[in-house]
Amino acid sequence: MKSKIIGIETCLPENFEDIDSLLADNPDWKIDKIRSKTGIEKRWIASDNETSLDLAVKASSKLLNKFDSQIIDTLILVTQSPDYFLPSSSCILQNKLGLSKKIKCFDVNQGCSGYIYGLSISSAYIEAGMSENVLLVCAETYSKFIDKNDRTNRPIFSDAASATLITKSQEDNIGPFLFGTDGSGAENLIVKEGAAKSNFTTTSHKPELFMNGSSVFLFTVSEIPKNINSLLDLIKLNKNDINMYFFHQASKLIIDNLGEKLNLDKKKVFCNYAYKGNTVSSTIPIALEDASSQKIIKKNDLLLLSGFGVGLSWGSCIIKWYDLN
Repeated sequence: MKSKIIGIETCLPENFEDIDSLLADNPDWKIDKIRSKTGIEKRWIASDNETSLDLAVKASSKLLNKFDSQIIDTLILVTQSPDYFLPSSSCILQNKLGLSKKIKCFDVNQGCSGYIYGLSISSAYIEAGMSENVLLVCAETYSKFIDKNDRTNRPIFSDAASATLITKSQEDNIGPFLFGTDGSGAENLIVKEGAAKSNFTTTSHKPELFMNGSSVFLFTVSEIPKNINSLLDLIKLNKNDINMYFFHQASKLIIDNLGEKLNLDKKKVFCNYAYKGNTVSSTIPIALEDASSQKIIKKNDLLLLSGFGVGLSWGSCIIKWYDLN
């Protein structure tokens, strides 16, 4: 059996911050300079009592309103901001969604490349005959790791969740995939406090996200074009054969540079970071949902998806689009 995506639903918190509102806490920030680099005008922020699991429940429930929940035989939750160290948040999600007790269920600790990893696992399970209908959920609340005075991270990251239904198919609609990892850059995007390495203690009121923005940028523009060119060579396609490119919505600076490095037509690079922000593992499914609802992509279009970031980790794949409308 092969696999295909037949449904995507997403969830953003009710609370949001626009870029100019950050001046209230940081009157010395040069907002126009930040805006020119990130391209992000608006970010969505979970409330104090709202977690990634809460957002995951909402996104998944929207999707399961369109499908019979009892067909789900595998649940994968991609998150780096779980409600607890243990148990797996996916187990709690299974119960909250009322899914069968006979399903396979596990968390994947991946960040910006998480959707690509999740898709590869989902399609591999289906093609191996171990699953027929996989619910892939991505959910993050990075804002809980970000201080209000953090000029590197606060203007970029958004909280969100997405739910994707992948099912068996007679057509080969997902793949191939091509991945990469460079753990030597792990400390360039990291939350150091709170886990075993710090003896479960923090040096501040909460664990905080650190990002070396320049190093992450250099890694991205160095590795991702090579990864994408290798993937296209692998399946003997050229760049013009791809109808639309969906990069992880990291920032304007990164996506613009990737497009230039790959010499892509700007009309073929989908962007929605301006009013969604960087939602980590959900950027690509949110972009796919937006592009589908705007009829920018249509059935049988060839799409290239590429996620990259924390790890350092990256992965790209080709999918043939199945019309969700």
